[in-house]
Amino acid sequence: MRNIITPSWSVTAFQLFWAHPRPHLVPAVLTSDVVGYWPGRDEPVHGRQDYTWCISSIVEALPDIRLTVAEYATHRQYRFVRWVMHATGELGPFEVTGIDRLRLRGGLVAENFVVFDTATFEKRAGIPVPWRG
Repeated sequence: MRNIITPSWSVTAFQLFWAHPRPHLVPAVLTSDVVGYWPGRDEPVHGRQDYTWCISSIVEALPDIRLTVAEYATHRQYRFVRWVMHATGELGPFEVTGIDRLRLRGGLVAENFVVFDTATFEKRAGIPVPWRG
């Protein structure tokens, strides 16, 4: 019998992804109806394609971006991750701290609130938040 591994979201997977981000891997851990709330956007994004686009846009704008997990917590279907972004922007290397609050369904991300100070990001990176819409 063949062992099939189903992708699922975990803190370990989050750490591994952000150690070397490859946005094409993101859709595998999202529900088809995922909703993402990104700072600086007027409206949430809906669906795998738009959610993945937000991640792709920041990776494209900051090719050396890395996130390290500072702390995390679990409560029922929710995961909370405080992270530190390390990247090089137009003004040189910088760091910004943020939090993801994820709601999982069947091991996949169904909803995510990404929270960080966009003014601090833009001041330190020297660029606007890439997914502003």
